[in-house]
Amino acid sequence: MSESETSVLLIDDDAMVRLLVRQALEGSDFRLAGEALSGAEAGELIERRRPTVLLVDYRLPDVVGTDLIRELRRTGTQTPALLMTANPERGFNELARGSGAQGTVLKTGRTDELLAALATVASGGESFDVRHPQRAAGDATLSPREREVVQLVARGATNREIADALSLGGETVKTLLGRACVKLGVKRRAEAVAEAHNRGLL
Repeated sequence: MSESETSVLLIDDDAMVRLLVRQALEGSDFRLAGEALSGAEAGELIERRRPTVLLVDYRLPDVVGTDLIRELRRTGTQTPALLMTANPERGFNELARGSGAQGTVLKTGRTDELLAALATVASGGESFDVRHPQRAAGDATLSPREREVVQLVARGATNREIADALSLGGETVKTLLGRACVKLGVKRRAEAVAEAHNRGLL
């Protein structure tokens, strides 16, 4: 690989997406450092291949893409990362930035958009797709009960422990946590805690 070429580690379990990315990189200055089908595979390949850029799917079979990037940052891996998703989602850019990603791309976007985003983050910049609507002010307003649930999750409490602490039923706890995740624009409880911290809600 020449000095002008940038190595890209693709992390996505969708075979069609991996094929399209390979085709997009053909003839460009970008080359694949490898393909990982899960977060677990990604960690090993990052260590062995030392890619210049990570291209990470948001929904991996074993981990949410933002959680993977956050864990990589926690353990000292600073390789720039682009987070991919299939459709525009409100607040997705804020979520990605909070995890430590340098940009976002849509899987339905054009090849030149992907290459431009890769070039930007490889050179130390940021490239967040403007088609993701910004999070509106007030979107993340949690009710007092929702905030209490997220606070207890942040302390490591299980749903049963939260139910006991707040004198609630187990299904009520699940409902409150689910509503909090929707308002915070996340999918997992760990992401709810991280995003609530990012927004100053805890």
